[in-house]
Amino acid sequence: MSLRSPLHSWVKRLIATGQWCTGDPEVLVVPDADYDAPRIAHLLADLAVQILGRLRSNRVLRRPAPSPEEFARASPAGGRPPKHGGEFAFGDPASWDTEHVVTSTDTRLYGNATAQA
Repeated sequence: MSLRSPLHSWVKRLIATGQWCTGDPEVLVVPDADYDAPRIAHLLADLAVQILGRLRSNRVLRRPAPSPEEFARASPAGGRPPKHGGEFAFGDPASWDTEHVVTSTDTRLYGNATAQA
């Protein structure tokens, strides 16, 4: 059984029972880090849901492939264009780009918490 069936039926039951109607805020689905939040978001893209999921600290994402013009400049000898761009590894700050937004707050239990995007 795929993830799509149970989650789709769950949201459809919310709609059928009147617990969610057009104009209401989107249904918030919060999976744990063991679930593939980007994949769930892709599978539920046609529904009125938002996915808020933790990603594992050892997760590696791929950036978009370079445009044909960028690839031609970087590889003048030619060759097959790549399907993906470089890696973004959560555990490797050297693979991160310069952050666009940084927020910081003091927490009672954990001290200063910083998030960057």
